[in-house]
Amino acid sequence: MIKTIKLENWKTHYNTELDFSKGTNVIVGKMGSGKSSIMDAISFALYGTFPTLATRKVNLEETIMAKPNKQETAKITLGFDYNDKEYSVERIVKRKGINEGTLREAGKIIAGPKTTETTKKIEEILEVSYELFSRAIYSEQNQIDFFLKLSPAQRKEKFDELLGLDKYEKVRTNSVTLTNRLKRTIDDRKKFLHEQKNKSDPNELENYEKRISEKEKTLNDKEKENSELEKHINEKEKILKQLEEKEKENKFLKELEIQSKAKTEALTEQLKTNREKLKGTKPEELEGKIKENKKILDRGEKETEKIEKEIGIIEGKVSKIKEEIAVQNNLLNSNSKSVSDAQKLDSDCPICKRPLSEHDKKKLEEELKEEEEKIHEKTKELSLHLEKETKDLEKRDEEVGKIGEKNEVIEKEINELERLKEIASELSEKEKQKNDLEKEMEKVREMMKKTGFDEKEHEKHEKEFLGLKEKNAELRTEISSGKELLKELTESVKRIKETEHQIKALGIQIKENERTTEKLAIFTSALKSTQGELRNMMVETVNQAMEEIWPRIYPYKDFLNVKIIVEDGSYEVMVKQRNEQWARVEGILSGGERSSAAITLRIAISLVLTQNLGWIILDEPTHNLDINAVKELSDTMRNHLPELIEQIFIITHDKEMENAASGKLYSLEREKEKDAPTKALGF
Repeated sequence: MIKTIKLENWKTHYNTELDFSKGTNVIVGKMGSGKSSIMDAISFALYGTFPTLATRKVNLEETIMAKPNKQETAKITLGFDYNDKEYSVERIVKRKGINEGTLREAGKIIAGPKTTETTKKIEEILEVSYELFSRAIYSEQNQIDFFLKLSPAQRKEKFDELLGLDKYEKVRTNSVTLTNRLKRTIDDRKKFLHEQKNKSDPNELENYEKRISEKEKTLNDKEKENSELEKHINEKEKILKQLEEKEKENKFLKELEIQSKAKTEALTEQLKTNREKLKGTKPEELEGKIKENKKILDRGEKETEKIEKEIGIIEGKVSKIKEEIAVQNNLLNSNSKSVSDAQKLDSDCPICKRPLSEHDKKKLEEELKEEEEKIHEKTKELSLHLEKETKDLEKRDEEVGKIGEKNEVIEKEINELERLKEIASELSEKEKQKNDLEKEMEKVREMMKKTGFDEKEHEKHEKEFLGLKEKNAELRTEISSGKELLKELTESVKRIKETEHQIKALGIQIKENERTTEKLAIFTSALKSTQGELRNMMVETVNQAMEEIWPRIYPYKDFLNVKIIVEDGSYEVMVKQRNEQWARVEGILSGGERSSAAITLRIAISLVLTQNLGWIILDEPTHNLDINAVKELSDTMRNHLPELIEQIFIITHDKEMENAASGKLYSLEREKEKDAPTKALGF
């Protein structure tokens, strides 16, 4: 039984606290006063959701009070007992952060704060899921006659959902779909198996294996042949390396021989040239000529030295004569000036300063002229002497020149003789060098013979080596190609075996699928039979419950009973008339009678599906009822329904329904124009 509920900032409820009791609890209020919010809160406290939230007509944040002041959290606290145990569940909704849910048993936390953990624990305790709660216990606003408004076919579908039989139908449909799919798969696989068998050649595997055996033998022979060939190649390679070493040594000696020969030929040519230059002259003869020429040269040098001394004496005389001539020229110039000056004098002597007479002047001029003539005479005499000495000097110079020329010729001859002497001296040395080179060449030839290198033999071995390498390359190619072919043949054998294995496995799989199809057919048939039996059993149980409930809900004698009849897969709701005839509800009952039938059906379903809970919630059950029907419904809810259901909740705007209260009665008020919170008044 639900005992208390407290709403804090939940929709229009700022701080609403309600107590409930057994019997019919009625909550009355105008539209928008917060009536349905209480039932939504009961559902949310138990299961963390309610119908309009589950169908996403509202979101959770919209449950938090927004007017007159926006709140950040909403809290619901619900107290209930079950199986003689006291429980309290608390749910907190937050605009920001993680929502919380906590369940307590006798004040001790047994689940939470995770909301899903709390919901799961409540479902375990009540043995009722939210799906069943929303179908069997909680009748949404104006939906009490929901089942009566449906067509018979729709009613069957909804009843199957409500009673959980739709799951069987889904399983059966899936089973039929799976069976058909398996049959198609079996047909496809049989067709594929037949095609594969037609394609396969029974002798193909044997032929491939025979070819593999032959190819393996051929490859083995080729590899043995190639192994022997590679031994020969290695041996031949060693021989070639030895020959290459000899060839290298022989080549070096050959080059040495060529160099020696070139040097010998050069020396021979030099010897020939030198002999031609000497023209048979012997070294001692050359030495005698050199000595003789040196004596001539020595005499010439002495003669030159003597003449040069004489030239020095003559040059001294010439110099002295030139000096004397210069003195005479100076005297002549001085005398000429004196004569000129004397002619210009008036009375005084330029030397003694005595007065001069004409006679003295004349005498002075004569003396000066006489002196001038003497000077000329002396100068002429000196000039003749100078000319004589100069000629003698020139003669001496000419003699020195001739001696010098002769000496140069002699020196050249001496130099040539010296050169010839050197050539004569080198001649024997070069002869020795030539002899040494010829001996060295002979040694080189001997060494070349000792190497034992034979060019033809080398060419022969090289040709044989290349032939072996070529054969080796051919064998390698053949072996590689053979291995590739062997690999392809092996892959083909593997593929054939895999295909045979797949064909065999496919055959087994087809048989297994056929057995599965047979089992599915049996399962589908059994499921359909079970579904029919369960539907009949459930409908019969609901009908039995309605037969017991109807007289208590509807105490009049014009309609004796109400039940569900299954016809052609449709559910018809029928009433039994006084004449024992059954008639469809849609065509005969008034509004109040329909409400009684709807309540009977709702209670019967609730009792069948939630036998241990004993709750039912009806939101606006008077929808579309007239005054008399409302009065009848109110009387039924007060006097008869509590005999069947331990606790009933009625949410209504109709004042007449206050009379239905056998438990608690609350009137909700709210000043909507001021966005005021809900106020709950208890009676």
